[in-house]
Amino acid sequence: MAKKTEITADIRSMFGNVLSENQARKYLGMGVEQTKQFLSDVPFFQEERKKRYLAIDLARKIYERQQTVY
Repeated sequence: MAKKTEITADIRSMFGNVLSENQARKYLGMGVEQTKQFLSDVPFFQEERKKRYLAIDLARKIYERQQTVY
């Protein structure tokens, strides 16, 4: 199981510190609706009309999800 810092570093190496919903979908390997549901409680900010997510917030959600699986 990956640590939160490792997940954050992996996301940042691929997409930088800020991700669009589409980039998060690619990273997660999910469909559009699954991604929207997964990201529903992840903090975001608006850039024009698009939602942007910080790598650390996405990593936190992935890490928390790993903890509930095991």
